[in-house]
Amino acid sequence: MLKALSVDQARFIALLARTARAQRDLLIGHVPERDLGGTFPGRGEHNPTAELGFEPVPAGAPQTTDLREAVESLPEAARRELYALMRIGQGDLAARNWHRGLTEAAALGVGPVTASIVENPDLHEHISKGLYQAKLAS
Repeated sequence: MLKALSVDQARFIALLARTARAQRDLLIGHVPERDLGGTFPGRGEHNPTAELGFEPVPAGAPQTTDLREAVESLPEAARRELYALMRIGQGDLAARNWHRGLTEAAALGVGPVTASIVENPDLHEHISKGLYQAKLAS
């Protein structure tokens, strides 16, 4: 399944994403979702900070910079595989449809794929879940 991206590289990027998320969470002070107000959709992901105008992860934070540099240092094929793995972890793509994720990433192009990976606040969870669903987790 993975050809250009190793499982260790995916785990390293997931770890960087977790530290970037921790930095982001410090900015919003771990406010419970119910205290943020607003209406919640009946389905799908809930992003209570969307109305507040927070960036998914602060752009200038060292954790964010490290994450962006790690993703940008990957070859294009490895980024496409990371994108497909993330989509599997989001539940938007079945592991058996791996090729569809790669095709989608190729159609989007390098810039949008990199941005969607780096700006995903739940990237750590999505990569971990994607590795598990693709039977690549040990």
